[in-house]
Amino acid sequence: MKNKILLSVIALILTTILLFSATACIYNGPQNTTNNKDIETPDGESTNPIDYTNTFFLVDALFNAYSIFDVDYETAMLSAIRAYVDATGDKYAMYYTPEEFEAMKSENNGDLYGVGVQVIFDYDEYFMEIVLVMPDSPASTSLQVGDKVTHMIIDGKKVALADIVKDNKVKYASIYPSFTEEEINNAACSDAFQYAVSNLKGPEGTFAEFFVERNGVSIQMKLQRAKVKTVSVTCKTSIKDSTVGIVSISQFDLTTPVQFKACMDELIGKGCNKFVFDVRNNPGGDVASAVAVISTLLNENDIILTSKDCYGEVETTLVKAVTYSASSGYSTCSVAKSEIGMYGNYPMVVLANENSASCAEIFTAALRDHQKATIVGIKTYGKGSIQSIVDLSKYSNDSATYYGALKLTTKFYYPAKGEG
Repeated sequence: MKNKILLSVIALILTTILLFSATACIYNGPQNTTNNKDIETPDGESTNPIDYTNTFFLVDALFNAYSIFDVDYETAMLSAIRAYVDATGDKYAMYYTPEEFEAMKSENNGDLYGVGVQVIFDYDEYFMEIVLVMPDSPASTSLQVGDKVTHMIIDGKKVALADIVKDNKVKYASIYPSFTEEEINNAACSDAFQYAVSNLKGPEGTFAEFFVERNGVSIQMKLQRAKVKTVSVTCKTSIKDSTVGIVSISQFDLTTPVQFKACMDELIGKGCNKFVFDVRNNPGGDVASAVAVISTLLNENDIILTSKDCYGEVETTLVKAVTYSASSGYSTCSVAKSEIGMYGNYPMVVLANENSASCAEIFTAALRDHQKATIVGIKTYGKGSIQSIVDLSKYSNDSATYYGALKLTTKFYYPAKGEG
């Protein structure tokens, strides 16, 4: 009887595979022939790569039919998907469960549930440094800029971020034997960073427990998570010169363009006629957001960036009027023709550092290449790539249902002048 069940399960799985293959062509676009090349073996003979797709589903069927253990199908499949994403070598790729996807979209819209800090990761000493404490957040009464998060308390156990990195290094060294020591370290730190940040976030009313180091003293924190409205742009006038406005951009989310214009108008109203844009420790964000901000500083038809996809197709992003519908979720990134270059005639300086990445680099390079601003600081992160987020549920149909979302690197980008 069990053999009959197994055969039925296998038949069902093979049918699903065929349906998935037909569906995959819809969203993968034209087949890239460079991905279908034969692999050269050491003796010079050509061989086709092994397709493990059917094997994977057969293994799953065998476990379900014969294993003496109760297999948690959902956990097993989720682990397999995450392992596949990790094994691609795309260090920026990530699979989101439906819940994680909703949380990510909420954060991009300026809302998050957590303690209310922005952090960066030290890839040498393995701790998170707090670079921004959001006003009216749980963190605002306890944490300070410069605090170092060194340990997380997970399931009642104190876990050092350095130990998480160490374990990740062992994992990546086994998965990617060709990686350099630096590449393994970067991948291990990236995973540790994501893990630590995910533990600062969480449902409203729950608690985040961790240790910070401040002035050489370790302090245990227990903060109740809450809904936090992110502030991505803050501003002030210079203490030394009241005509100099300082605008700090901590990230580029969908609230940034509106906040940026509000800050600029406020400072101009106070008599500022010179500006410093601080994008130090800005990890990037949404390209549409950065383009909207940049458009207020450059001239119409100025090149912001060019990008190239896996098929070699080149796209040039120009300063131009653009309108997003309210239903798209991007209406805050619309640019009216009257807004183009509205702040472009003021003297400008951009502050950047090694933690300025992605959209922060696009912002810095655009102002540099069009000779709008003087750049002050050190070499930026050097990301040079753009990620796309695919809502997998949009590909669901009568034959199959897909859950969650996938972020993957889809383009390389180049500044206006083509230099890093």
